[in-house]
Amino acid sequence: MLLGAIAGAARATSAAEAPACAAELESHPNVVVERRVEIPLRDGVKLRATLVRPDAPGRFPAIVYRTPYSQEAYAAESEFPIKAARRGYLVFLVDVRGRYTSDGEFEAYRNEKRDGYDVIEWAAAHPRSDGRVGSYGQSYPGFDQWLALSEAPPHYVAAVPSMTPTSSHHFFFQGGAFNLTWFDWFMPLIVPDLRRRAGDDSGPWDYAGAYAAWLPVRRDYYMQRPLIGPPLLRRWAPYYYDWIQHPDDSDWWRFGDVERDFSRMRTPVYLVTGWYDNNYGPVGATRGFDGMRTQAATPEARERTKLIIGPWTHSSIRVSNTRFGAIDFGPNAGLDFEAFLLRWFDARLKGIDNGIDAEPPVRLFVMGDDVWRFEKEWPLARAQSRSWYLRSEGDAVGAAGHGRLAAELPGSTEPADRYRFDPANPIWDEQFETAGALDQASFESRDDVLVYTTPPLESDLEVTGEMIAEIFVSIDQPDTDLAVRVTDVYPDGTSYADGTSYADGTSYAINGPEAGYLRLRYREGFDHQVLMKPGHIERVRIGDMLTSNVFKRGHRIRLQVTSSRAPHFDPNPNTGTEIATETRLQPVDVSIHHDAAHPSRLILPIVPRGSNDARP
Repeated sequence: MLLGAIAGAARATSAAEAPACAAELESHPNVVVERRVEIPLRDGVKLRATLVRPDAPGRFPAIVYRTPYSQEAYAAESEFPIKAARRGYLVFLVDVRGRYTSDGEFEAYRNEKRDGYDVIEWAAAHPRSDGRVGSYGQSYPGFDQWLALSEAPPHYVAAVPSMTPTSSHHFFFQGGAFNLTWFDWFMPLIVPDLRRRAGDDSGPWDYAGAYAAWLPVRRDYYMQRPLIGPPLLRRWAPYYYDWIQHPDDSDWWRFGDVERDFSRMRTPVYLVTGWYDNNYGPVGATRGFDGMRTQAATPEARERTKLIIGPWTHSSIRVSNTRFGAIDFGPNAGLDFEAFLLRWFDARLKGIDNGIDAEPPVRLFVMGDDVWRFEKEWPLARAQSRSWYLRSEGDAVGAAGHGRLAAELPGSTEPADRYRFDPANPIWDEQFETAGALDQASFESRDDVLVYTTPPLESDLEVTGEMIAEIFVSIDQPDTDLAVRVTDVYPDGTSYADGTSYADGTSYAINGPEAGYLRLRYREGFDHQVLMKPGHIERVRIGDMLTSNVFKRGHRIRLQVTSSRAPHFDPNPNTGTEIATETRLQPVDVSIHHDAAHPSRLILPIVPRGSNDARP
């Protein structure tokens, strides 16, 4: 989930020194760096920042980057602040409340709305600022921007929220299941600095030491019951226990939700994500794009908000990075992200007519064709929904089974497919520290995974938009999960951009590893729980699976259906009780029905070939 953020913060060393009273100055060619700049907040807490500015007189637009991962470590490794300062910007790199050089107590996301407003307005009033402020950042620094935008600071002119959600509940409980990889965020990234600040030597104060200590015990944390149990977090992150005890989408989550606030936002945003990003990324970016284009408070915010989606994984955007998983998507798959940011800020903060406003608002990377394409809207108005029906003779277990995806409706007596899910032996995603177009063989060889596949396609087929699985399911317990995934099955000898040939039948994911998940008690909505009646057949819809992929001639479309995806999500104990406190694990028998009365299907948004809009 947050592994890109973890990798990006890996160089954040332990220990920031005690904050200096006065800013330390450091000179580079044409640039001045001021360190430990104090930012007073309305409640008296002081944040601290590094300011990178032009070595020249006058006032300049400001760009803000807020992070929990050490702004000083980021300043040491990133070239963007120097490039931006030489371009005529003030760049403020800020430790959020309670992290590294800043004062106060850290509680993830809880204070970022109000603090964000204060930082933006402070930057606008800085003596070297011309009063116009923008922001950028990915993951937590991306969500920081949405949270500040929801407070509508009057001097906020442009933002680039990248690879980040718009809904805090969806962020923590995707599909209604808790995302266990938050532990991979707490243990090596958050806890070490909290120990340092408290002078507690019970564990490492640096990322490298904390990560080394975390590796041997991480699986124990993932599989522990009850979920409310980890004693280490009671001291260093007690808010985890609040998260885990609020599984329903309710007003409790408003501290980190912005989807009700689009109508207050006055600032154009450029939304950035990847098809292989953590699922909150493409879902958040497309929800944010739609919300801003239709609800934002000003014509400028509505008309100038933009969206770009590449083939990227979380926090992986670099000009030379074109391989994501097993597939190289060609030389155009990378992006010079720093040049991208500067072009946006030049237009928004300096008013430079550089052509960006003349471009259509959506830019997509179409995998398979491996090209960029401009679009006028999201979702695409010309996409046509088509259904592929799940078919078998009750023998769809694994890739070696006989499950089919067919255009024809099933017969009246077609038998259901069945498997047993044991939460003590869930699917364990050994690829969870990576992402991209990954081989699915380890999933599709299990006896608790159903697999349905089309015949080889007779012509190229483009799927761009939200894929939806509509499944008729019955279980013999009051609850379980459904995990579905759409893949692209390659024919023998296929060769792609890097010259690689793929073995016949190799199945590759076409979106992120968290997409396509539903805890069945939330089948009627994430704001309330309705347990299943054992033996009763229910129709459920699983969406939020976004992609743009051309299944090439000779390829096959595949759908996986199972009931777990650890450690992305906590395995459902299947008991129907409160999951946070449950210690029992109960196997469940799952039946997937696909007869005439229960036509389970995969619904795909098909874009007619030859209907492409202009490519950049």
